[in-house]
Amino acid sequence: MSKDKVKDKDKDKDKVKAKAKVKAKDKVVNKDEERLTVVNVVASTRVAEELDLPDIAIQLNCEYEPEQFPGVVYRVTEPKLAILMFRSGRAVCTGGKDEQNIHTGIERMIDDLRKAGITTWDLKDVEIEVQNMVATYALHYPEDYDGTALRDTLDMKMGTPLAGLPRKLNLNNLTFHLPFDKVEYEPEQFPGLIYRLDYPKVVCLIFGSGKMVITGARHKDEILEAVQIIQDELADLL
Repeated sequence: MSKDKVKDKDKDKDKVKAKAKVKAKDKVVNKDEERLTVVNVVASTRVAEELDLPDIAIQLNCEYEPEQFPGVVYRVTEPKLAILMFRSGRAVCTGGKDEQNIHTGIERMIDDLRKAGITTWDLKDVEIEVQNMVATYALHYPEDYDGTALRDTLDMKMGTPLAGLPRKLNLNNLTFHLPFDKVEYEPEQFPGLIYRLDYPKVVCLIFGSGKMVITGARHKDEILEAVQIIQDELADLL
């Protein structure tokens, strides 16, 4: 066989390996998305130069107690959202499960304001910026993990295969495997380990059950990236 043919075969093998790696990575990402639940999206916007809050409270029957809070609380029932409007024309929307929820809520608010005769900017001129996403995720044992439960628990029997199941974590042990300057763990004050990532800039609360709460992200991709980083860092603990 000529050298050129050998080289071509090696190149083909490399291509096959590269494709297999991409497929494996895509499979992991898909699994991560399935296990990830966005529980709150907070976004900010501005809808007018100025808003007459007492008038809005009367016209739209909104909550307004300026002695306790400087904004009007406008509520949307479907999707379930709360939008805080301020005299400056700014608004903060919270409670969304995705960005579409936020856009739907703000569109309805602007529509209601205009129907009540209150001046706002045109919807096309209103910019909406996600400030924070909060999501939950449960770390699982790898699908090819061959370990089994060592003792009886409430949710599994001894000898139960652990592959694909939620992963139990020893948080004390975890503090020695994660960068010490990024970790806080004081079980007397809070039952979870606090892990701060520099990039993506998010905060992860990790619990002994394997569940995590991730906050501080502005995009879902940042949350998935944080999950992957933590999984990689914990891989050698199995």
